[in-house]
Amino acid sequence: MLNRFVTGLLALLLLCTLPAFAQPSPSQTGDSITLPLPADGATLEQLNDQLDLIRQKVSVSANADLLSDLRQAALLVQKQADTLISQQAVDIEHLDGQLNILGPEQPGEPQSIGSQRKALTAQKNALVDDQRQTNTLSQSARDLATQIFSLRRSLFDSQITTRSASPLSVVFWSTMIRPTDDDLGRLRGLFDDIHSAANTALAPGKRTFFISILVSALLIWVVGRRLMEHLLVWLMIRWLPEGRLRRSALALAVGLSTVLTIGAATSLLRWGIDRNAALSADVLSLLNQMQTLIIFCAFIVGLGRALLMRSHPSWRLPQIPDQIATAIGHFPVLLALALVIIGTQERINSVIASSLALTVAVNGLTALAVSLVFFFTLLRYRRTRRRYGLERLPSFAGLIPFVVAVWVGLSLLALLIGYLTLAYFLTVKLLWMSVVAATAYLLIACFGDICETLLSPKQPGGMALGAALGLSARHQAQASTLLAGIGRTLLLFTAILLAFMPSGSSPGELLEGFTQLDFGNQPLGGLNIVPSDILLALAVLIVGMMGIRIMKEWLGERLLPETTMDAGMRASLVTLVGYIGVVLLGIVVMSTLHVSLTNLTWVVSALSVGIGFGLQAIVQNFISGLILLTERPVKVGDWVSLAGVEGDIRRINVRATEIQMSDRSTVIVPNSQFITQNVRNVTMGNALGVVGITLTLPLDTDVLQIRELLLQAFREHQAILDAPAPSVSFKDLTTSGLIISASGYVNSPRSVGGARSDLLFTVLGRLRELGIALSSPQSMVLVSEGTEKARAEE
Repeated sequence: MLNRFVTGLLALLLLCTLPAFAQPSPSQTGDSITLPLPADGATLEQLNDQLDLIRQKVSVSANADLLSDLRQAALLVQKQADTLISQQAVDIEHLDGQLNILGPEQPGEPQSIGSQRKALTAQKNALVDDQRQTNTLSQSARDLATQIFSLRRSLFDSQITTRSASPLSVVFWSTMIRPTDDDLGRLRGLFDDIHSAANTALAPGKRTFFISILVSALLIWVVGRRLMEHLLVWLMIRWLPEGRLRRSALALAVGLSTVLTIGAATSLLRWGIDRNAALSADVLSLLNQMQTLIIFCAFIVGLGRALLMRSHPSWRLPQIPDQIATAIGHFPVLLALALVIIGTQERINSVIASSLALTVAVNGLTALAVSLVFFFTLLRYRRTRRRYGLERLPSFAGLIPFVVAVWVGLSLLALLIGYLTLAYFLTVKLLWMSVVAATAYLLIACFGDICETLLSPKQPGGMALGAALGLSARHQAQASTLLAGIGRTLLLFTAILLAFMPSGSSPGELLEGFTQLDFGNQPLGGLNIVPSDILLALAVLIVGMMGIRIMKEWLGERLLPETTMDAGMRASLVTLVGYIGVVLLGIVVMSTLHVSLTNLTWVVSALSVGIGFGLQAIVQNFISGLILLTERPVKVGDWVSLAGVEGDIRRINVRATEIQMSDRSTVIVPNSQFITQNVRNVTMGNALGVVGITLTLPLDTDVLQIRELLLQAFREHQAILDAPAPSVSFKDLTTSGLIISASGYVNSPRSVGGARSDLLFTVLGRLRELGIALSSPQSMVLVSEGTEKARAEE
C-alpha cells in the first residue's frame, strides 16, 4: 500500500507541476533571450555575426545560466570555425594542385592558360586570406569562452563565500513566502504563459486528444513499468543460466524498466503538449528541463530498486542484509520526491531570473531537504544495525555510511551558519557522487559477470566459445581475467571522472571556487606551489596509492595465477609493478604541484652529500634490490644459503630480503649481500632434493641382499620419486667393512630431512630383523717398545 501511495503521489505531483517545468533560462530579465545557432556550413560572415551577438550578451550582471549558454555558443562557433578552416585547407590544396599542373608562366604560352592561372591564383589568395581570418575568429571564440568561464567562476566565488540568512532565522523563510514585487511580477508573467498554454491544449477539438495522451502516459508509467519489468525478468530467467550473471542482469533489467517507462511516459506527454498547445519560449524551456529532471529522478528510483531488491532478496547484488534493505528501501523514492518538488521551484526561479536572495534561499531549501533525507536514512540504518546486532558491511562498503554522515554533517553545519550556496554545492555533489557510484557498481558487476560467464572456460558459454575458436583453457582464462580487469578499470576510471566533473551547470565551478576560499594563492618559495595545488596533489596521491594497491592485488590474485609463471616470478613482477607505479605517481604529483627538475636541484645536491656520507649503504641496497627483481638470481620461494643463513626467501623488499629459517624465524638480509657475496641457491637449477644413506657392513654380508633391501625401502617410501629412480652403489671395500651407499630423489630439498629420517628407521629395523649388524669401528692400541720388553722379562 505504501508503494502504491508513493507512486500515486509522484504521478499527482508530476501532473500538477507539468505546466511549470523549468529550464534555466539565459535571461537576467523576464524576457527570454534566444541565440540563433549557426547552421552547419555557416560562412565566415555568419560566424562573425554570431560571435558579435555573444559578446553583446556577456556582462558582469549576467546570471550563471546565461553565461553557461553563452559559453556553449562560443564553443560551437569555435568548432564550426575549425571545420571551416579544414575545408579551406582542402580547397587551397586543390588549387595548388591545379596551379602545379599549369606550371610557371612560359613565354609564348596561350592567353587562355595565363588567364586561368591568374584566376586560380586570385582564388587561392582569397582563400588564404579567408583562412587567416577564420583562424583569428576561432582564436577569438576560444578566448571568449575562456573569459566567460572565468566570469562564471568569479560569480561562484562570490556566491560561495557570501553568508546569507540561516534556516533558523525568520528572514530565510520570509524570502520564499513573501518574494519581492519584481519576483511576483515575473511569476505572474510565467503563470500567464502556462495558463495560455493550458487553455490552448484543452480547447474544444483538442481536449479529447490531449486527455487521451495524458491517460496513455499514466498507463505507461504505472502499468507499462510493471509489464516491462515482468517481461525482462522472464527473459533473463529463461535465457541466462543461474549464477551471478543472472542476478546482475535482473538488477539491470529492474532499473532499466523504471527509467525507460518513465522516460517514455514523459516523452509522450511532452509530444502531446507540443502538438496541442501554443508554447512560449519560457514554457518550452521549462518542459525540456523538467523532462530531464523527471528522468533523473526515475533513474534514482530505478537504481534503488535494482540494488536493494526488497521483493527478491536472493537477486540482491551487494551484500546488504534484508533488515537494512527493508529499512532504507523508501530512501530512493523520498529523495526523488524531494528533488521533483523543490527542483521545480529552482527551475522556475531560474526561468524568471528571480532575485539573488530568493534563488539562494531556494537552493538552501534544496540542500536542507536532501540533507535531511540522507540524515534520516543514516539514522534508520544505524538503528536497524543496533536492533538486529548486524555487523558492518565488509571492505570499503563499511566506510560509506561514515563518509556520508560526515558529508551530511558538513552540509547541515554550513546551512546553520548561513553559507547556503556552499551547503547547496556539498549536497548536490553528494547526490551526484552517490548516483555515479551506484551506477558504476552495477555496471562493473554486470560487466565482470558477463566476462566470467561468456569467456571463462569453467562456464558452459566459455567452453563453447573456446571450442569454437580453438583456444586452450589456460589462454582463455587469461583472456577472460584480463578483459574483465581492463573493462572494470575503465569503468572505474570513468566513474571517478564523472564524480568530479560538473553535475549540471555549476558544481564543477563551485569546486574550483571552494579550493580558493581565503587560502591565498601565493607561491611558497621558488617552487610555485599554491594551496589549491597541494589539495589536488594530496587527492591524486591518495587515489593513486589506492589504485596501485588494487592493481597489485589484481595482478597477484587474479591475472598472474592464470599464467604459467611460478610463485617467485609472480611476486617479483607484482613488486616491480608497485615500484614503477610509485615512481609514476610521484611524477604525476610533482607535475600537479608544478615542480620541475630545476626546482629540485637543491634537493638532489643535499641527497648527493647525504649519499656520500651516510646513505651509501641504503642506496647500494636499493640498487641491489632492483637487480634482484630484474635479473632474478634469487626469487621468492627459493631455498638459499648465505653466510651461515639458510632458509626460504619469503619477500624481496627495496632494502632487504626476508629469509624464513627452518625454526620459523625470519632473518633480514641486506640486498647487497646477494650481489657481493657467494650465494648457494638450492632450488634455482633443480627443484629436486637428494636423499642419501651410507652404511658400513661386515665383510661377510650378502651385498645383493642389502641392495634389494635398500631399493625396496626407497621404492616403498611415498616421498621418493620413481623418476629419477633410486640407486644403490658399492662405494668401497675397506678393512673396517663394506661401504654401501643408496640415494633417491624427492620433489623438494625441503623434504630431504624428513625422508632420510624415515628411511633410516626403516632400513635399521629390517637389518635387525635379518640379523645383520653394522660394522663396529675398530680400536687401535699403541704400545711403546720399552713397555713391551718389560712385560717379556716378567
